[in-house]
Amino acid sequence: MKSMFKVTVILTLCFAIIIGCSSKPAPADSNKESKGNQASEQKQQSITFIDTAGGANTQKFFSDIIPKASSELGIKINYVTGAGAEIQQRLAAQKQGEGDIDVLLLKPDGIGNMIQAGIPFETLENNPEIPNISLVAAGELKEALGVATNGTAVPFWHDQFGILYNSDKIKNPPKSWEEFYERRNEWAGHIGMIRPDAKSGGGRIMQRDFLLGYGVDFSKSFEEVQKTTEWTNGLAKIGDFSKALFKPLASEPPVLFQQFASEDVWITEYAIDYTLWSRDQGLLPESVKSTFFPSGHYGGAAYLAIPSSISDSQKELASRFVNWMLSEKTQINMMETLWIYMGIDKYDNVPQTVWNNVPSWDVVKNSRIPLNNNDAYTFLKEKGMDLVK
Repeated sequence: MKSMFKVTVILTLCFAIIIGCSSKPAPADSNKESKGNQASEQKQQSITFIDTAGGANTQKFFSDIIPKASSELGIKINYVTGAGAEIQQRLAAQKQGEGDIDVLLLKPDGIGNMIQAGIPFETLENNPEIPNISLVAAGELKEALGVATNGTAVPFWHDQFGILYNSDKIKNPPKSWEEFYERRNEWAGHIGMIRPDAKSGGGRIMQRDFLLGYGVDFSKSFEEVQKTTEWTNGLAKIGDFSKALFKPLASEPPVLFQQFASEDVWITEYAIDYTLWSRDQGLLPESVKSTFFPSGHYGGAAYLAIPSSISDSQKELASRFVNWMLSEKTQINMMETLWIYMGIDKYDNVPQTVWNNVPSWDVVKNSRIPLNNNDAYTFLKEKGMDLVK
């Protein structure tokens, strides 16, 4: 009986020791779980970036670079495309600290409409999380092509119209609209244009820029513009010039590109960046190049902005992403890929291969003319086809 008692005692003590030993690691597991949750929370940091300004070319570019930004910043970046009007409604309904849109890419009218509607945005100028903003020209932090922004928006790119031509067909392209007009018969039947009344604004912008070349001052009211000799003479010359156009006019940009591909069209005015990117996709001849007239061409832009409705922690993440987007590495990559001018004003490290395809920024930057007369632009949309002979 005594030995049975001893065995029972020994087994009881062993069991107690085993239980005690197994219970000690519990806090360690708990700490491990806690650390795991913290790491998980860090991994789950994310922002939503909504693009309302891009097209097929820029959307493809973003799909390529966003994963790189996510990896380098340690932030999950949700890239979404959207319409400016819809996004404005969403922002207007959001309360402070409850916003779910962290970074926006907007055209000048988009940011202007939102600011006018009273939607608040963060001041990006002098933001310590965005040191690369120092690479942007100071004046561009005050306004977006005439729309006052007061430091709440920063340009990501500058899109630009210019003259596109097939260098295999045209060895010596024109250097002005006047020369283009005078030499129109050299290329009669091979000058391309999108219909002025098309959804794409390319055709009416071409007519507007032609009129710029003949001295029309669109900074005046349309009523004043119509009374000028330059306007009357310019419209008459558009009619003469149109006789040399390839017919029928393109209904949209892809049709214009097809006309280039079939060599029906040798020269036109359109968006430099989108045309050369489309060339690189095999949609136009490899010999298509660009040039620029000193009288100016349409110039646009797209701006990054951070809505004030998001939380402070999200503002920090959004600012880090904006800084990444403004880095020289990202900006040069964009220019090499899209042939679109950078938002930053630092072109000294842009490779020569870029300048072999597009005019230098020094040539372009002072002759970029936004659509600053909506009444004249509407007139060309509605009446532009009547000028085509």
